[in-house]
Amino acid sequence: MMEFIYPAKGKITSRFGKDFLNGIARIHNGIDIAQGGINEVVASAGGRVSKSYLSSSYGECVFILHDINGQEFETVYAHMRSGSRKVREGDRVTQGQPIGIMGDTGNSFGQHLHFEMHKGRWNIGKSKAVDPLDYLLKDLSPSTSSGVHIVKFGDTLWEIAKDNNLSVSELKTLSGLMSDVIHPGDKLILSGSSSYVGKRAECKVTKLRFYSKPSWDAKYVVDYLSEGYGFPTIVRKLKVDDAYQFEVKNSKGKTFYVTANEKYIRVE
Repeated sequence: MMEFIYPAKGKITSRFGKDFLNGIARIHNGIDIAQGGINEVVASAGGRVSKSYLSSSYGECVFILHDINGQEFETVYAHMRSGSRKVREGDRVTQGQPIGIMGDTGNSFGQHLHFEMHKGRWNIGKSKAVDPLDYLLKDLSPSTSSGVHIVKFGDTLWEIAKDNNLSVSELKTLSGLMSDVIHPGDKLILSGSSSYVGKRAECKVTKLRFYSKPSWDAKYVVDYLSEGYGFPTIVRKLKVDDAYQFEVKNSKGKTFYVTANEKYIRVE
């Protein structure tokens, strides 16, 4: 499983976003983790050290670049104990590798680790900062195939859609779902499948039956497609039992259903 781990043990004393420092409102671009004693700081994920230096604001700090499924992240570990940094710029680190000790250097008030995560490279405006709690201990492993999500226990359509910048309606259309019910092991289509909408379904074989409703039952067969004959408009792709059908309309606007199997249907 691919994930970011917590970079230190302790209590989260300040979260990402708007908060107050000594009674003054501010935008906090990371989270603070605090614990007394000697508390080791580790790399949240494997990567390459992009910075390791003493900053007037961050104090003793380390920056690490990560490549997660082709997406670049940069994590920041700040306010570590003076002289505790264990890595230098250019070093390769593994997840969980010690990189320093929690401290109180730089612009800090009490021992803690200030931890930032940036989706992309860190910049002075911190415009790419994201809430680490949205990523820590979350499975970031790639899908088994591009553009496909394998449903896990506890998944909901709303969460899957949100994580992939889709509406629930778009996700259902892409995956051919006719209800909101999903089960562990189901494969949901996340992208690419909408390219057929508005195009034409054309038969690649000598004869292919089409149906009056979403079904594979012979009693709903209303006619046959001849090779080369096409319906002008594809409305959507939907899952019927364990296979897919196209909902299509003819030139008169009447709706029919045909298989979406690429062996038999060409999308023009």
